[in-house]
Amino acid sequence: MKFRSGLLVGLGAGYVLGTKAGRERYQQIVEATRAFLDNPGVQRLTDEVGKTVNVGKERVSSATSRKVEQVGSSLADQANKAKGLVAGESKPAGPKPGDESKAAKPAASPAKTSAKDSGAEPTPAESPSPTATRGARPS
Repeated sequence: MKFRSGLLVGLGAGYVLGTKAGRERYQQIVEATRAFLDNPGVQRLTDEVGKTVNVGKERVSSATSRKVEQVGSSLADQANKAKGLVAGESKPAGPKPGDESKAAKPAASPAKTSAKDSGAEPTPAESPSPTATRGARPS
């Protein structure tokens, strides 16, 4: 649709600028264009299109802002966890008080067999995460 519109505008502009019909034909085209644009129906249509475009811009802008805030807070939380781990804390920092919007991550699946069950030394990938053992009772 954009291509067709651009093609028609380009052909029209090329005709107007390159016409051999002379100044009189050019003036007729300019007057017809002005009359078309001054038509109340066309003005209403352009106003409605402008409003629709503005509403779309606002929606995209607000959705983008919300997503940027979510990503920013997520990255800040991950950075704080990484700082804590680098500083030697055994537990990563949890969500801040009053931050109920973040859902808790589910615990590790019980269907997986860990090194603890088989009697072998756990590898770093198999060792339980601090979040998975918070509510567990010591054996």
